Amino acid sequence: MKHSKDKLEYQKRILELIDPVAWLRTHTDFSPWPYEAELLRSSHLRTRVVRKSRQVGITTTIAHEATWKAYTTPSRVILIVSPSLRQSEIVMTKIITIIEANKFLSGQVSRKSRAEVMLTNGSRIICLPNNPDRFRGFTATDVYLDEAAHFQNDEPVLRVVRPMISTSHGRLTIISTPSGKRGLFYKEYMTAVNRKRNDNETTAFDFLPSTISPLITTEFLLKERMNLTDLEYKQEYLGEFIEETDTYLPMELIQQCVDKKLQLIDEGEAEKNYVMGIDLAKQRDETVVIILERNEENYITRHISTWAHMNYADQVGRIGELGEKFKLIGAMVDQTGVGEAVMEDLKANVQSAKGVKFTREMKHELASGLRYSLEHRILVLPNHQKLITQLNSLHYKISKGGDFMYESPSMETKHDDYLWALALAIYAARKTPLHTQRPLAQTRSYE
Repeated sequence: MKHSKDKLEYQKRILELIDPVAWLRTHTDFSPWPYEAELLRSSHLRTRVVRKSRQVGITTTIAHEATWKAYTTPSRVILIVSPSLRQSEIVMTKIITIIEANKFLSGQVSRKSRAEVMLTNGSRIICLPNNPDRFRGFTATDVYLDEAAHFQNDEPVLRVVRPMISTSHGRLTIISTPSGKRGLFYKEYMTAVNRKRNDNETTAFDFLPSTISPLITTEFLLKERMNLTDLEYKQEYLGEFIEETDTYLPMELIQQCVDKKLQLIDEGEAEKNYVMGIDLAKQRDETVVIILERNEENYITRHISTWAHMNYADQVGRIGELGEKFKLIGAMVDQTGVGEAVMEDLKANVQSAKGVKFTREMKHELASGLRYSLEHRILVLPNHQKLITQLNSLHYKISKGGDFMYESPSMETKHDDYLWALALAIYAARKTPLHTQRPLAQTRSYE
């Protein structure tokens, strides 16, 4: 009887050495979902490239896999690289939490810090931010590049990593949510896909959409879908590679919101609420003011004013006159490069006016709000060719850090003042409660 128990215990230990899922079920409280178990049981592969959507738990999975490798094989050197120091510390915190939850595991720790855990068997787990100079010179048995598509400087990474695993016949795992058809992650993923049929040691994995995780509900994704543009949703929750550079507002998206019978007006109706977007002229541009009717369901374009070669005092005066003709509950103005005195005068004439500086983050919020309004057919546009042309001319590109950046092509010949005036008006509509009381106007003399 004792011999049978010993044999079973021996078989169990052998199984745990070759099957991370079995070991993790014995020594941790981690019970992987089927797709997580699939990844864990592929740890023998030389190269894995994992395309995933958000919130599916792959970072947690690799933290557990690294722990299993360190405890079951002596003298292992496991390097996990993340886009930033904060993210690398999060991964290390996960690993330490796994270890400290079990007395047997915690008793085998000889040294630990915010960046490294060393075990009594000589194995080490090291978590570092993406800086090739910091991990140059390591000889690693296992390297994980977590969220590799979001590395700011990804070009030198593999030049440093491949030599460090070559002499140890090590394993490389590259993981990320997509960030455009660019960079290290996209190239390595496509290479793995093309090799998959002929290379038993290189595999591409697709863990998407986010609903593969039982913790992500359809209701949650529906809420996220309502808060994101189509491009953002596809990239984050469907795990799609979107074009690195492309037209941000395709013509078919714009045209579905055009009402050819819509007529612009010069004065608002007393019982209706309006918001204003103001793009003040700078050098070659013209000042554009766009007013939207804001109701429970839509943002309806009601007025467009433009003028060029006019001093700021006269522009502010005209904007103030428009503010008196429309019941404004909100107004946003691009104050980039505009002096404080101009903004003070503008606020004196249109008290609901707020200044916005066009930082990269703000341009993204304005552009995504514009696209969202088109996608959900909240915005109603007139058949105004100059406005439509400028909307369609907006292009995006994805930076190395994964940020959306916006520009109008051929800026010497094309303008974007209508575009940003409309985006500012939509921003005002989104930020202003519908039943906000209209501020009382004040008169201002410019003599």
